[in-house]
Amino acid sequence: MIESNKNTVFEKMFSVYNKHILKKHFSALYLKGQENFINRNKNIPTLIYANHSNWWDGLIAFYLSYNLWKSNAFIMMDYKQMKKYFFFKWIGAFSVDKESVIDSYRSFKYAAELMKVNTNVLWLFPQGVMLPNDLRPIKFEKGLSKLIEISGNINLLPLVFNYEFLSEQRPEAFIEILPAVNFDLNNSSYQMTEILEMILSEALNSQ
Repeated sequence: MIESNKNTVFEKMFSVYNKHILKKHFSALYLKGQENFINRNKNIPTLIYANHSNWWDGLIAFYLSYNLWKSNAFIMMDYKQMKKYFFFKWIGAFSVDKESVIDSYRSFKYAAELMKVNTNVLWLFPQGVMLPNDLRPIKFEKGLSKLIEISGNINLLPLVFNYEFLSEQRPEAFIEILPAVNFDLNNSSYQMTEILEMILSEALNSQ
């Protein structure tokens, strides 16, 4: 796997570039429910799980984490994409290779280590692949529930992305952060996954 290797200088430079391309390609970004992140329990680490329909999701996640919230954020990224865009490791990305059981185990073990630090924020796209937002049912891979089991007491925040062409030539991005999920660790991985899938599905349907 490719581990994160944050570089503060590169992060700052990339944040300027990232803001520029977001402004260039979107007519507006709308954020709802930010208080759910701001008012989280800062004495425990935070895991944000979100739907994943296109590559803008990761860039908006970086913008929210770095520019807006000033948080120490990390994001799990497909191994093949990270090999192509290796510099993402300098802004907090680390890889997962789903084609390798051993490498997947290493990646989630690494993620669990990140979740031991209270100031860290981890982004995860549990669908595992990019899929249209209107595709139902939403299905997650097993990694999210396993990571929750390992990590224990964390802020678990669902987040939904939606992109629409409305009255402008460029699309508008709609982001909503939901209240933290109170989960029962006695639930099976299967039950937990079903609950988390339902929360995201209902949020997307409502949005």
